[in-house]
Amino acid sequence: MLEQLRDFPAEFAELGIDLDHEPVANQAAAQTQPEARRFELPGTVWGAMIACYAVFFVSITVATGGSGHALFAIMISVLYTAMFFATARIVALQGQAQEASPLSRGQALPTWTGPMGAGAVYGQVLVVPACIALFGVGIAVICAAVL
Repeated sequence: MLEQLRDFPAEFAELGIDLDHEPVANQAAAQTQPEARRFELPGTVWGAMIACYAVFFVSITVATGGSGHALFAIMISVLYTAMFFATARIVALQGQAQEASPLSRGQALPTWTGPMGAGAVYGQVLVVPACIALFGVGIAVICAAVL
């Protein structure tokens, strides 16, 4: 087996393959640009998400009557939510400035599964935050009706 390994470079030379040149991966890395895509969502989507979470936290605060222990837990959740959105904002600000979202320009948003219109994007991105907001409002209504 050791003899086969010694003859291996010779077999490549017979095929016309040069093993002494720079690998293709290194050449390609030197010529390519880094990925510069961002979230590509307009600010209105981010604002709507933040508004949904604000509605949830306000309605849960109202539902619990501002109890000290509940308010402490709610404030921790608010801080975690703020960290989530702040991290997304910091990541979005890294690198060079980008052009506006395709949705802001009246175009479809290119995705892995094909172009998506504004309604489809808003629906998919905001369905969970909207349900969370409705859940909080529902809890507040039930608490107001029962208590």
